[in-house]
Amino acid sequence: MAIGTSAQEAPEGLCFSVLGPLRAWRSGAELPLGPPQQRAMLGMLLLSGGRTVSADRLIDALWGEEQPHSALGTVRTYAYRLRRVLGADVLTSESGGYRLRVAADRVDATRCEELAAEAAALRADGDAEGALRVLERALDLWRGDALLALPGPYAERQRTRWNERKVELLENRLEIDLEQGRHREVVEELAGLTAAYPLRERFAELRMTALCRSGRQADALKAYDEARRVLAEEVGVDPGPALRELHRRVLAADPALVPAVPAPRRPDTRPLDGRRPARAETAPAPWSPAPRQLPFTASDFTGREAETATVSEALLRPDGMPVVAISGLGGVGKTELAVRTAHRLADAFPDGQLYAVLHDDDGRPTPPEEILEGFLRALGVPAQAVPAGLTERTDLFRSAVAGRRVLIVLDNARNTEQIRPLLPGGHGCAVLVTSRTRLDPLPGMRFVALGVLTPEESLELFTRVVGADRVDAEAEAARRGVAACGHLPLAIRLLASRLACRPAWRIGGVVEQLEDEHDRRRLDVLRSGTVDVETAFRFSYEQLDAAQARAFRLLAALRLPNLPLDAVAAVLELPRYEAEDLAESLVDCSLLETPAPERYGYHDLLSAFAQKLCGPEGEPEHVREALGRVVRRYHGDPGADPCDVAAVLQRYAEGTPTAGPELGLAAELLLDSTLRHDCGHATRRLGRAALALLGAALADGDPAVEARVRLALGRLLLEMGTATTPALAELIAARDLCVRHALPPVVHAHAHSALGACFARAGRHEDAADAFRAAATLHDALGSTAAVVPELLGLARSLATGGRADAAGNAAATARALCRTLNDSGLEALALSTLGTLAEERGDLDGAAGHFRGALALLRPEELRRTGRTLMSLTRVLRAAGRAAEAADAAARAVDAFTADGDQYGAGLALAELGHATARLPDPDTARLHWSEAHAVLARIGAPEARALRELSGDLDRSVRKEPWPSWTPVRG
Repeated sequence: MAIGTSAQEAPEGLCFSVLGPLRAWRSGAELPLGPPQQRAMLGMLLLSGGRTVSADRLIDALWGEEQPHSALGTVRTYAYRLRRVLGADVLTSESGGYRLRVAADRVDATRCEELAAEAAALRADGDAEGALRVLERALDLWRGDALLALPGPYAERQRTRWNERKVELLENRLEIDLEQGRHREVVEELAGLTAAYPLRERFAELRMTALCRSGRQADALKAYDEARRVLAEEVGVDPGPALRELHRRVLAADPALVPAVPAPRRPDTRPLDGRRPARAETAPAPWSPAPRQLPFTASDFTGREAETATVSEALLRPDGMPVVAISGLGGVGKTELAVRTAHRLADAFPDGQLYAVLHDDDGRPTPPEEILEGFLRALGVPAQAVPAGLTERTDLFRSAVAGRRVLIVLDNARNTEQIRPLLPGGHGCAVLVTSRTRLDPLPGMRFVALGVLTPEESLELFTRVVGADRVDAEAEAARRGVAACGHLPLAIRLLASRLACRPAWRIGGVVEQLEDEHDRRRLDVLRSGTVDVETAFRFSYEQLDAAQARAFRLLAALRLPNLPLDAVAAVLELPRYEAEDLAESLVDCSLLETPAPERYGYHDLLSAFAQKLCGPEGEPEHVREALGRVVRRYHGDPGADPCDVAAVLQRYAEGTPTAGPELGLAAELLLDSTLRHDCGHATRRLGRAALALLGAALADGDPAVEARVRLALGRLLLEMGTATTPALAELIAARDLCVRHALPPVVHAHAHSALGACFARAGRHEDAADAFRAAATLHDALGSTAAVVPELLGLARSLATGGRADAAGNAAATARALCRTLNDSGLEALALSTLGTLAEERGDLDGAAGHFRGALALLRPEELRRTGRTLMSLTRVLRAAGRAAEAADAAARAVDAFTADGDQYGAGLALAELGHATARLPDPDTARLHWSEAHAVLARIGAPEARALRELSGDLDRSVRKEPWPSWTPVRG
């Protein structure tokens, strides 16, 4: 059965999930569905049962009463983009709206309803077990709240509706569980559900019934008191008649509440959401009732669904004795996850749950003998029967739990040897360990590395403590606050608790103090009573040896976002392999992060903590020396990442009020980085580094350093698309320094080359031709044939634009001949692009398009910026040839290339071209939207092209905030 169409009409292998984050797959491959608002529109179409949804309804669904002027155009753009992903036959335009043609069994929400109906029919026919299996299949479809994190009033309504539906299915499943006598298995789950849904009386009824049938009448009465208190405090009402009647029956010890014989257990159950593991019946405890030592778990626990599932699955493994180790940074929530998961699995371990913290209040390890004594006493062994020695206590403990199902939680272990004596010896039991360090592996041990929360989970936790009203009033400050906490749960709780106790304080005021990276007291904000983040970090730090502690402080003193292994080795003055061993040991202690192989960095708060600890390592001269060693390491390295170089150079220059010995190397490294790379996302960082180095160079009075820095700065300003005047001023100053101080010819050649590009951008074509000709001559004199080709091609473009077609053709022909001699595909692609431009100037549009396509075929996938520029040229000639659809496709590919490269200037120009191409198609609103996006991007960086897009974009984006960077002013000596 299909939604509004036959199954045969739906494309093969296309399916959707809305019960959680909105996702789509085709033949197993996930599809990119675009930004959240575009996904929200798709969600409405998916939940509309195959019916046509008008554009007006979609606009109301996405924005409600606060509709922007561009709403209709935005909806059309979303539809255009979704068609490109899903297929034009899947999303169609009908009667002023849109319709999604998808078979019913390809949408999880529809499938869920089908399963719910099937379960109801089975239950009505008396097949309770069948109904239960089908209900669990329906509940398995959920991966979080429906349409998770999608914006708009429609998505919010659907989340409420479908979450209510999920709760109804849970109630049905639990009712069947109790009918089948599985009261002990659902007690803990019902405890969690009543805490999560305190006003839902049906969960309270089911919980009381389960407790009563488990022989826990007193707990059942306590559960009623809790429900009555919550109802009175929250909504001011008494429990309903059903809950009151059940309370009366419990008080009267109604025998009908307790079933005579429990039903047999199902063999195909799983650990989460009521899907419980099978358990063989075990012998009764030899001395006492089963211990229940698990501590309190916080009611504001947030997220961690995937980690909980992983831990639960591992602990319930039927073979052997599972040991699961959760590791992570102090304050990341290891203990909370372990305890909460243990509570959820308590019914799977009916013979007891043992818990021990493996250190005292001063951080010293607790002897295993002491832990074992507590375990044995909890299991009912009389004090006089507990032996004295460790080996004897271990043997007795393993005997006491043999043949039983006991869950042992060992919190904050320092190493594997500390836990080895505490492990049971046979099948049936399971062990859950938390540790700040990565433990040495035991046979069959499963490791779970716990990271920080997602931004959404962080904000949810913060809101639960502070209150929704305050967070709504300062939403942006709240988001900044959890980000400043590094999304670390302990830090978020402490910040939130501090604010919750001070209702008159502004969130933003506290957050500003926390965001001040230069305030050594910033960690003091993250303190509540006797609990603080710094103490949690210090516990880990004090376990380090001297070499580890020094590395931890020194790497943090540099205040760099992250470092590759070679830079770490330079800072620590160690051979590469020794530096790697040391860095990896800090990773194992959760005091350093490794986002990629051979790269290392700090959690933001850990970096602040380490900087507070710095003694001599934090003094400016020592930091400058360490940064100088990194500069020397990067100098001459053609594979250095421009982002890394930029961060190091900026920190080095800022810490060099007077000339350092590596200042000249730093200037050469900066210039080499701008020459070797299309810097893309590193351009702005290199620009900041250039400004800082220029100040140091002027203070030093070294013309060679100043010339290189000004040349690099001019190139970067030109690359960022700012007005040509600032770039031209820097480049002319660099050229003049080269002439006046007889600097090396290669630097002089690069200055002329950059000037040629800048003159061409400014429309000064004769000046550009002279500059390119001078650069080619200098490179030729140096014997750099490969460097001559780009200069000749620049010369050809300038001559052609200046009306000298014959001379341009000669220059291009010479360059093409050199490319063939060199057998260089990259240079040949550059030559083809230039030939395309010349053909375009002659009016040969088909020939130009052919050259540009030839160039694209030669470019490597990683050459994103050159690909974007070539696609822009192809767009221009296709548009001039009247091939609007092809032009729009090329422009869209150019936007993708520039965006992937981090080039905002290129992306802005490509968006403008996409608008020009789309304007030729029957969708002018989409063209205006692209122009508006282009204007917003270019205005943010202060690009002069933004002005021309102002009128094209109409009234859209009138409030764009201009954020030019860097704020350029000529720096003169």
